[in-house]
Amino acid sequence: MNTVSTTVNPQAQDLEFTHQLRRAKIAAATGTALDQMEMTLFSLAAALVFGHVFFGDTSPAVALIASFGVYGVGFLIRPIGGLIFSHLGETKGRKWVLSTTVMMMGAATFGIGLIPSWQTIGIFAPLLLILARCVQGAAVGAEYTSGTTYLTEIAPIGRRGRTASWVWAGASAGTVLGALVWFVVMSVFTKQQVLDWAWRIPFWMTIFVTFFAMWLRRRLQESPVFVEKQKAFKQRAENAAPLALAFKNSKLNMLRVFGLTFPCVGHSFLYQAFMAGYFVNYVVKDGDGGKIFSSATSVGAVVGIGGALLGGYLSDKLGRRTAGLIYTTIMMIFPPIAFLLINTGQFAAVVAVMIFCFCFPAEGAMGVQSPQLPEIFGARNRYSAQTVAREIGAIGGGLLPMIATAIMAAFEMWVPVAIMMVILMAGAVLTTYLTPETKDRDLYELDDAM
Repeated sequence: MNTVSTTVNPQAQDLEFTHQLRRAKIAAATGTALDQMEMTLFSLAAALVFGHVFFGDTSPAVALIASFGVYGVGFLIRPIGGLIFSHLGETKGRKWVLSTTVMMMGAATFGIGLIPSWQTIGIFAPLLLILARCVQGAAVGAEYTSGTTYLTEIAPIGRRGRTASWVWAGASAGTVLGALVWFVVMSVFTKQQVLDWAWRIPFWMTIFVTFFAMWLRRRLQESPVFVEKQKAFKQRAENAAPLALAFKNSKLNMLRVFGLTFPCVGHSFLYQAFMAGYFVNYVVKDGDGGKIFSSATSVGAVVGIGGALLGGYLSDKLGRRTAGLIYTTIMMIFPPIAFLLINTGQFAAVVAVMIFCFCFPAEGAMGVQSPQLPEIFGARNRYSAQTVAREIGAIGGGLLPMIATAIMAAFEMWVPVAIMMVILMAGAVLTTYLTPETKDRDLYELDDAM
């Protein structure tokens, strides 16, 4: 009697897994690019037009603070979104979550372009803006942690940094797209047209990127190797402790993740959001400031794509701790230099700031943290502990542009803001130094790395 062999070809399995890993990296990077593009659109709009459109009955300084306040509101909802979708990812599948978060982000961003101004509907205008920002925050809270954890867990030993850093390479690509869209709009239309109605165009245009990202993620097929790994993840998740036990068992490591995340996220948004408002309102006031800053941001973000991948590579070669110390030290030293260059008002100087002071070191640090944060925790608490700690850190980081704007309005000089940025990154340097090395640890161990 003839029998059919059920032996699986190991080479075929390896090839299929390599193909699936490549597709997973592209899908994760594309979704993150969309999220970051829409975050960039919002941050630049908050700096350039939202004060006029949604808070037009107040002074320019108060309107700018209020705009950055709404920008920070989205960060408050991020931990909740991360927790909800991390659990749904184990019951409905990663693909469902990835598609849903992209759809949420796209719908909220497109909706922002439809909100009438304060002059039309009064207080309901900023309230609708806050609602849309909360939906964006919930989607982003699920996107980053899920993407980096997922890629770290499926990556081969020794290549976790290079694999997980694709998430932040995608984030830089999204910054490029968002900044370029703003540059085109501000180049084609007059300043008054942008304030009146043309600011809505960037938000409407995201509908095309949203459909493309959803199409790409829905086409992500789950190979047998991928499915087998997902079964292991689900089994570990079923045995995971509740959030309360995550606080009990991983409190110190959650503080470490907060100490790594809060300064780096705050650093990024101080450059991306606060610096834009500072440049337009204090340095270049003739209407060209927004165009100069958005184009410089796009140039810096292009470099940031390579910076994120290099950060992941260095974390594999040098270790998470050493690579992290390099990047956080650079970010601690550069804020005063950045302001001195920004104050010249020259395009080349702003480009230099966005490359060397912001995008290259910040995205590099995020590339290092992409595998580092999941590695800190054991399988028992990885999703819940990492999500809460990271997104609480992101809350503080997202509120810093508003705080910096208030400091600037109070002192009318940039030196106190620069000092705050140096102190902020000094905290990241210290936390990185005190965090033990986690490179290539066994992610199937239930207990934390330290």
